[in-house]
Amino acid sequence: MLQEPKIAPCEPWTLTEKLDHEKEVTGMFMSGHPLDHYRFELKYYGIMPLNDFNEIKESVTLSQSNGGKNFKIAGLVTQAQHRKTKTNKDFGILAIEDYYGKTELALFGEDYVRFKNYLEIGKSLIVIGTFKASWKEGGAYDFKVGSINLLETVKPTMTKGIEISLTTTTVSSDFVNFVTQNMKQNPGKTSLKFHLYEPEENMKITLYTSEKGFTMNDEMGDFLMENLDIDLSVLLS
Repeated sequence: MLQEPKIAPCEPWTLTEKLDHEKEVTGMFMSGHPLDHYRFELKYYGIMPLNDFNEIKESVTLSQSNGGKNFKIAGLVTQAQHRKTKTNKDFGILAIEDYYGKTELALFGEDYVRFKNYLEIGKSLIVIGTFKASWKEGGAYDFKVGSINLLETVKPTMTKGIEISLTTTTVSSDFVNFVTQNMKQNPGKTSLKFHLYEPEENMKITLYTSEKGFTMNDEMGDFLMENLDIDLSVLLS
């Protein structure tokens, strides 16, 4: 009778590694999604779902220019190509996916030089850009990329302030202790403001933190997302 082979001791995979292998073998993520790490950013930083973005992208014309408005989109890089034009100039094609859709972005000239290092499958990116008049016939607009950054940089670099609205019954010692310690451990320039409401007396007061500020971080984001009894808004820099 054959003896069952023993698996050598090894470190367990991180969630990201596990998801990468699931996608490689089955073609889908089974234990979660890489963007699960960025629930806070996707909800509070004005990031447009890709299915909504694609509707605008496919319908934009000279009479529908959206006034030069900046659009923020984010997603996981699922395709990345470094190519050459017929005149031997470098350009890139980048495809990103979120929970709702997928879109492709083209990078030419200086844009390719600036952002080519982001053309790597598996990276989670935030892209900001606007629609500009295209050279194509028919008065179409193309999406012009203005900036690309790793999605993990959004909290510390784009958070000007956090405003929390809550009732007096929601305030607990655990809540106060967590916020106090987190701010001390992550000093920075992000402001924190509380709107405190007393329903029985129908009174509302606004409180500012006495500290200089803090740097928005993953632990604070997860904590605030888990507290369903508070209303939250993020002021962007």
